Amino acid sequence: MGSGLMQAPLIDLSVTTPGAEVTTGSPVSAMPIRGSRHRRVSPQARPAPGAQSYAVVAGSPLSGKTALVDALICRTAQDEAPAGDSWRVFRHGEEPGAQAFVPGHRDPRPPAAPKSGAQRPARRIEITHPAALLKRVALVDTPGSGGLDTANAEIVLDAAEHGLGLLFVVDAGAPLSRADLDLLAVAAERVERIALVLTRIDQHDHWPEMLAANRALLASRGPRLATALWFPVSLDPAGTFGVAELRHQLETWSDQHAAPTARPGTVAAVTVSATGDTWQERLDQEVEARRLAALQQVSINLATIHVRCVQELGSGRGCPELPYVLDRELHALSVRTTRRLHADTREVIGAVFGELLDEAPDEAILRRIGAAARRAAESSHDGRERDRALLVTTTSAVAVLTGAAAVDNLSAVGGADRSAGAAEVLPPLGVGLNASCYAMWQPKTSPGGPPKLPDKKDCRRWLQHALREVEVEAGHELGERYAELRQALAVIAGDAVDHGVLLA
Repeated sequence: MGSGLMQAPLIDLSVTTPGAEVTTGSPVSAMPIRGSRHRRVSPQARPAPGAQSYAVVAGSPLSGKTALVDALICRTAQDEAPAGDSWRVFRHGEEPGAQAFVPGHRDPRPPAAPKSGAQRPARRIEITHPAALLKRVALVDTPGSGGLDTANAEIVLDAAEHGLGLLFVVDAGAPLSRADLDLLAVAAERVERIALVLTRIDQHDHWPEMLAANRALLASRGPRLATALWFPVSLDPAGTFGVAELRHQLETWSDQHAAPTARPGTVAAVTVSATGDTWQERLDQEVEARRLAALQQVSINLATIHVRCVQELGSGRGCPELPYVLDRELHALSVRTTRRLHADTREVIGAVFGELLDEAPDEAILRRIGAAARRAAESSHDGRERDRALLVTTTSAVAVLTGAAAVDNLSAVGGADRSAGAAEVLPPLGVGLNASCYAMWQPKTSPGGPPKLPDKKDCRRWLQHALREVEVEAGHELGERYAELRQALAVIAGDAVDHGVLLA
């Protein structure tokens, strides 16, 4: 496959902040523990102003994430299908309801009832509930399957970065794990707001000591985590404790997000200092270098996915588990590649227009150019679908689905709530497995005999061929997106040079 390189995952979940002092923290009480907040947040990562956004609830399996969400919205147990590998997004609705968004389908479907045999899990299940809190902020409950492995961590971080913030749930009976600390260390650099929730304090009398120990562990990962907000809670159905304070914190996040910003005055003219056509060469170089780097990184990522899936085949449930692991890995690949597309767009705009304009473009100018590039890219398609999703089939081929709905069905949180900032000129890349892939590797029943297990050699051959096809199709998709970026920016830069002023 491609370069054939085998490397560690792109995301470095072991980054620590040097020089951080480990402390045990001050004495704790049962009230929320406040802290200061300071971090660097890239402007394009923030949610679009004016839209309802969401908070991501994450944590290790069995830490109490779902019970916390239910307590926050005063929701009792429901007779809905288990979420399993699916993300659950809670939105406001006067009537309770649920719908599943399944890769390969254009429209949402009723959540599948449990039945025998493997099923294609929905990427997300959206649940409506009349809780007042959901009018202010949607809640995203992350799946327990896979825990906080590299793939899940990548998806969680991306969702939290584009939302209001991250509620990280920790069981009071055990200290933060290495996976917890690794994810939080990266979140401290990427997510605007973080709060930690210590659950089941009613079941553990030593929870204040555990909280102090957890604070000390976080302090070793940097100053921001050392001063992070903590909310000890009890989720006992007979009487919750600390939930009201956490609910208030979420409302505060929503208020901060919705706070009006000063209206811009008259847009000042931005003059162009460059002449000639040297900017075209710079644009070509910038786009081509990033396209090649993106293709190489996809090859590296797919090689890493191959290694992980082969390891899964040799342990655990083997072939029957392969589709679930592979789909989660492809989901993370989609998130990582889309993030790179948006970062490359911003960097190309900064490099090219930094050379064209009299002054280096500030944030406002970058957003103006990004918005104009998005319009130029959309108009150049003449009604053709810009949104396309890739779906792996049982023949290890890759089918291409078009339309915004097809891509949205591969999203963990839904496109309507994602940041639609001007920097997002290029459509996202979505990859997943179709439904039939989940049944093909299940044991086959035989009359009067034991189930026949799939051959692991066949599984490995199918996996290798499928990933090779994903690499080819993803390469085509990336090539089209970078070509689209070059064409859109060439139109804007050419007009600016011709008129001596930025028209975007």
